[in-house]
Amino acid sequence: MYSFTNRFSGPSLRERVLMMNSHRSGSSVWWRYGIWVLLMGAMAFACRHKQSRSEQVLNPTTLPATNPTRGLVVDLEDKQTWYRHMALFNNKFGTEVVVGKPVILQLKENRFVLPEDYKYSSAVYINGKEAPVDALQKLSPDYVSELFVIHQWENFAEADQEAKPYQIMIQTSSQRIPNNDRREQFFSLLRAAAISQNPLGETRSFNMNQLLEATFFHNKNALVERTKNEHLSLYDEYAKSVDVFINNLPATPADVKTIHVREVARLYAKERPYLEWLRPDNPLSRFVLNIHTSPKRAKRDSTYYVFSPFYTGDF
Repeated sequence: MYSFTNRFSGPSLRERVLMMNSHRSGSSVWWRYGIWVLLMGAMAFACRHKQSRSEQVLNPTTLPATNPTRGLVVDLEDKQTWYRHMALFNNKFGTEVVVGKPVILQLKENRFVLPEDYKYSSAVYINGKEAPVDALQKLSPDYVSELFVIHQWENFAEADQEAKPYQIMIQTSSQRIPNNDRREQFFSLLRAAAISQNPLGETRSFNMNQLLEATFFHNKNALVERTKNEHLSLYDEYAKSVDVFINNLPATPADVKTIHVREVARLYAKERPYLEWLRPDNPLSRFVLNIHTSPKRAKRDSTYYVFSPFYTGDF
């Protein structure tokens, strides 16, 4: 017969019961709670400090107001209804550039110009003081140290209805500003905006009916027009600045004239970004035209195809 030892009758069980029934001193309990509270408070403070530093990094209003122009920018951005639509400024990392559409400020003959469409909706400030729009023409980019175009968010209940939606703020220098790649690209964009409505590039697609409508209304975004014999022809102003492709194969402007308008399956008209065509070294053509054709359409008649209201030829 085997005897088994009962582990629950040993001194370890009695010691545990005595420990459970013993009265703990109040100080031994409260100092642990105190340490726990201190640790939680320290963690909360650290997280809050980290969050505030992150907000400073991400928030554009942390721009130091080191000149009158920056002071105006910070004041507007603090309202939370304005943002930097375009900007050229300096930070600890170098020259910073912000670009947005549309490019409302232009450079013509090295002078700033504001298009007619934006004169009424823009306010101009030079060195922190409001100035007439015509004052822009007296400025040279070589003496502009910082430039901001601040735009108000649309459809905001808190928006300032009396303020003009575009605020152009320019800080000048008495000395010529050293040029660099970012400044050159920014001012090249403004020069391109004086030439093109889409300096950042644009691609449009037309099927046959859309092309008929575009040529009927002389919409030059298609790059081509319909001739009297119902064929296509490049607009004269684009003929020397376009790369032509027909069914993805290189072609010439003369080849475009061989395409009947009803053979067009899809036409792609692309304007390249300004960095590709407005540059001194090996500039590319400003436009690309690619026409996809459907030759079988030449054999169709009106029983196979719906007439377009912009086309009176025989289908």
